[in-house]
Amino acid sequence: MKRFSAGTTGAATSSVLSKQKVVRIPREWKPIVDACTKGRPLRPVQGKALLQFRMLDSRRHMVVCAPTNSGKSLIGHLALFEALLAGKRAVLLEPLRSLAQEKADELTELLLTLSASLRKVNLCLTTGDYRLENSTFHDPAPDRGEMVIATPERFEAILRNPANQAWVDSIGCVVVDEAHLIGSPRRGPTLELLIATLLSSKLPPRLILLTATAGQPERLSEWLKPCDLVQENCRTPPLCTDVWSLEEAEDIDTVLSQSISETLSDPCASVLIFVYKRASANALAAFVRKSLSIPADAYHSGLTAEQRGEIRHRFSDGRLRCVVTTSALAMGVNLPATHVFVRDTTFFGHGALGTDEILQMVGRAGRGDRDGHAVVMLRASDTWTGLELANALRTQDLPPLRSAFDPAFTKRTFPGQEDDSGVAAQAIASCLSRCGDKGLSLADLNLILANSLAGPALTRRIEPALRWLEDPARVLAYCAEDQNHHLTVLGLRGVRSVLPLGYVSGLGQLVRDLMWLDPTDRMLSQWSALDHLLVMTLLSDRSPGLRRFSSKLAEQIDGWHESRIHLDKSLLFREWIHGAEGSSRSDELFGSLGLCSNHRDKMASSHHKNSYLAMLGAILLDERSRGVPVVDLERRWGITGLEGMQESWRDTALWLLAGQAQIFELRTFYHHLVEHCEADRERVQRVKKQLRIIRHQTFDLMERIKYCSALGPLMRGVRGMLSSSSTQSVGPGTIKRLEEAGLHTFADVAALDVEAMVGLGVQRRYAKQIRAYVRRRLR
Repeated sequence: MKRFSAGTTGAATSSVLSKQKVVRIPREWKPIVDACTKGRPLRPVQGKALLQFRMLDSRRHMVVCAPTNSGKSLIGHLALFEALLAGKRAVLLEPLRSLAQEKADELTELLLTLSASLRKVNLCLTTGDYRLENSTFHDPAPDRGEMVIATPERFEAILRNPANQAWVDSIGCVVVDEAHLIGSPRRGPTLELLIATLLSSKLPPRLILLTATAGQPERLSEWLKPCDLVQENCRTPPLCTDVWSLEEAEDIDTVLSQSISETLSDPCASVLIFVYKRASANALAAFVRKSLSIPADAYHSGLTAEQRGEIRHRFSDGRLRCVVTTSALAMGVNLPATHVFVRDTTFFGHGALGTDEILQMVGRAGRGDRDGHAVVMLRASDTWTGLELANALRTQDLPPLRSAFDPAFTKRTFPGQEDDSGVAAQAIASCLSRCGDKGLSLADLNLILANSLAGPALTRRIEPALRWLEDPARVLAYCAEDQNHHLTVLGLRGVRSVLPLGYVSGLGQLVRDLMWLDPTDRMLSQWSALDHLLVMTLLSDRSPGLRRFSSKLAEQIDGWHESRIHLDKSLLFREWIHGAEGSSRSDELFGSLGLCSNHRDKMASSHHKNSYLAMLGAILLDERSRGVPVVDLERRWGITGLEGMQESWRDTALWLLAGQAQIFELRTFYHHLVEHCEADRERVQRVKKQLRIIRHQTFDLMERIKYCSALGPLMRGVRGMLSSSSTQSVGPGTIKRLEEAGLHTFADVAALDVEAMVGLGVQRRYAKQIRAYVRRRLR
């Protein structure tokens, strides 16, 4: 094994800016700064922002580019506080819901200590999370909260509705954490467009962009001008990084376990290990536990939020000192360790990790005042060479930050689209949603999109993107006689729900086809909750891969569907999917959804297989929402890992279903009914009634999915019993206590009286409600 030094960045606490310089901070700000730093000296990047660029005396935008753990967060907090003191609203954008919650907890505690310096501040967390916050992306802006913490997607949804304009005008500062995600194909367009929208307003709020790994941050500064660029390579505590290049004969896990054993001989040390995928994290954690007899846990997105929270808590307080993780921790979750090992630098289907991605991982090293130590391990087969990677990490040679709208940088496509017009269409549709009834001309669109980071590269694609939106097969936008462009009702409802455009157009075309094919509207009347789930699974690119198709699976699904004697069946499955490959009409369904041009699905056999796999996804969500235990579903359907994947899957389903509820409304399809189907008044009223029923199905389905648990039906039953009362009813906390006590069926709960439930920790009023519902059911 060859070892290469990638250098040391940072300085010890004793060598950072002296306290004498802190005295130069304006007198009214000194108590606030002292509270934020807890009396410690300013770190270098903080000193530059406060003293050199005098950020507290300025309204200029600011880009802060400094390593992880260098103190950027304080700069963002002070900018937020400055807006609050000026009587304006302050907004902090975090890329993940977990980060947003973490920052909300941190700032809530900090605001308590600052109550003497700041007026009473209400903090509001809004992420569009229906399961945890009972909110959706298209909800109005929160009416309370001078300080708002949100995800970019939720904030962008607020900007898309002109009814929120007064709320937006009240914002004095927006702080964007992890701003380098502007270059991310998935997250970047939303982030870039919301910044462009703010820059296009008459009185833009102050923008503060924080990043650790943005290459050529000068481009961000130029974009936001007038803007100050604060750059600093020093971090506290220091970080020492090495690259280990292994020989072919060396086993990477053996080398790694020996190093971990040596590291953890220090009782104050803790270790994070980054690997490629979940299976690797689970396997390596088990290997460490077995070979070293050291407690080690795997941490990845396959765990529930509660499980991840427990691991973070145990790691932070020292009960757990070794965690093996995927890249889930690299984006800024506050879980520092003294030592970091990056085991995998080449990802299948992705290639070699970039310098920026590796720096995000090694930046987790360093805890409190203890120096950080990071090791990046290379196999003989890896793309990087040891010397090459060490030099890149030492010089922090980052790739230039580029806009996700730049066609030379990304070539994403939408269903039914062979070029990248849909990427620009997403931006234009968002702009059109902001303008209300007046629409936007080409000149208006040019003016707004010229303020994006992509600039001319995006404005040159406006006209092709408008043609894409206004294509009669999509019906997402139209051009009025005054040459202004508008969203259709379908486009407007989909865009304000933050649904992907391909999803919106596919769902809209399917419903229009059903109306055209069946003048009696019998098909619409037979639409069920399963059809919502089936369409969602087919159209969403976030549906998990559960298992491979087989004829046995198809037979099992057919049998399941036929067995639903007293429950709704799927119209789409019965009419278009059910049956052998030759008799199935799944290709017609894929055509209506606009999926036929997807190269994987050109063959009818692929349509047939993918339809059955989508039906499996619909079945699992439906049964899980009805309280069927995970273990039973895994055993019956031959799948694994459902416990870990269900949380993110449910969150995605709730987002998409909330959007679908907005689309199933008469106004969305009125023009099609009257102009193309030649519907009379009687049919219009009939369709209106059916769409209302379908819309209500989504609300009921969302409630079921929100409370997926064995006792979920019990909770919904109690709430239904008390629906006409204003009395507070049984909630998830009560159900959780019962399930933790080993109660998983209605019969288990029915065997308990009120006192027994109180003994398990259930509040007496809720125990009485449950008992009353049980007695009613047992009559």
